[in-house]
Amino acid sequence: MKQDKLEQFIRDHREDFDDEMPDPALFERIVRRDPLIVRLTRNKAVWRAAAAIAIFVSSYYFHEFVTFRNQPATTTVEVETIEPSETIKMMLEAEAFYTSQINQRQQELYLLAQDQPEIKNEVNYEISELDTIYAELKRDLKDNAANEEVIEAMIQNYRFKLDILENVLQQLRSAKNEQTETTHKNDINL
Repeated sequence: MKQDKLEQFIRDHREDFDDEMPDPALFERIVRRDPLIVRLTRNKAVWRAAAAIAIFVSSYYFHEFVTFRNQPATTTVEVETIEPSETIKMMLEAEAFYTSQINQRQQELYLLAQDQPEIKNEVNYEISELDTIYAELKRDLKDNAANEEVIEAMIQNYRFKLDILENVLQQLRSAKNEQTETTHKNDINL
């Protein structure tokens, strides 16, 4: 290896460098020195904070840019976005259909049970319980829009409401028919 000229000079004159001793008072002056107090003004603090925020924001956008740039362009992403929208359209159509059917049955039930508020209250309670379950299903659907099981459960919820209303209506109709027949027979017997 080739030695540096400065290094060679220092090795040759080593004794000349080591013969001098520092002044003994020098160490005392170093120890006695007051600690350096850095005064940070508000203006400096604001600029430093702004610089830190600017570095953070720029690094975030740089990361997003690099991540987006490295993602492969595939058609599966497009297919996934099309399917939920079609599924949601079908769900909205089913929701509109069942809602109209339920409203019709409720109106008919209210007409038949005008003089029986306990039946109205019981049906309203059952419907509100199913509405609570439906609200939970809707939250689940927001989390995972393409989940067919959640959509099927929502439609099943509507079917339960219709079944409850149909059963109560059928019982009210048969009770009203029996009452009408009894009244008619009583009128004939008189």
